[in-house]
Amino acid sequence: MITRICCAHAGGQGKTTLAQTLLVASRAIGIQPTIASADFIDETGQSKLGRMYGDAVLELGTGPSVSAAKDSNDLSAGVRYWDAIGPILLKGNAILDVGANVVDQILNWGKIRRAGDLLNSRNAPPIDVFLICKAERRAVDDMVDLVRRFGAGESMPVRRIYVVMNEQGGTFEVLGLRESLMKIKVQAELRFVRLPRCTSELWFPMEQRYVSLESALAMSEDKITDLLGVDMWSVNSGMDDLRTWFAGVREEFKRADIM
Repeated sequence: MITRICCAHAGGQGKTTLAQTLLVASRAIGIQPTIASADFIDETGQSKLGRMYGDAVLELGTGPSVSAAKDSNDLSAGVRYWDAIGPILLKGNAILDVGANVVDQILNWGKIRRAGDLLNSRNAPPIDVFLICKAERRAVDDMVDLVRRFGAGESMPVRRIYVVMNEQGGTFEVLGLRESLMKIKVQAELRFVRLPRCTSELWFPMEQRYVSLESALAMSEDKITDLLGVDMWSVNSGMDDLRTWFAGVREEFKRADIM
């Protein structure tokens, strides 16, 4: 019944990829979590995750309604907007994809609403936060800030913070990420997870056409050839690479006791 919140300090760090891998890994062991997105909504009225999973995603959104709430003369309107997160946290068994542009708002909501006290008093399921970044100096510096803020326990009662090191842009050996984060005193348990680099040539067309990892893994090669507009040679090797990569991700999750 765990609630898993996926966050990043900026776009392009792999947050929605992480949410997908958590969803597929959960379903593989018979868990059917609620999927929610508090991320940017485009002209289709959907978030990136929503375009992959359609109506299965509860869209909390960062579109016009959020802007209207922030610009309203009612100073509490912006806080009330994020009350929609409350029932998700109370019920649990959810994966929440939080956009970088609303992390501050949600942390602020939790602090003002004293969400920690309320959730604890109602015996709400545990909350695990997954903070992901690529191997970039600024990303590492910002990760320190996110770990400190989520780990303070002022916004919500976080059981574990998983620092997910996305190796798509390189490795982390010279950045000192672990050393920097282990110096921070937090109430939550801190764990580190690798997200291995995906070398499948199908990944880019999947992203372009909003084809989810779950859909791609379940499709026949003929169907994915037509859907992605790639040739059979690319699909043959690309699917092998995709399956091998995801198997590696599941091993990392198992090692970190995520599933």
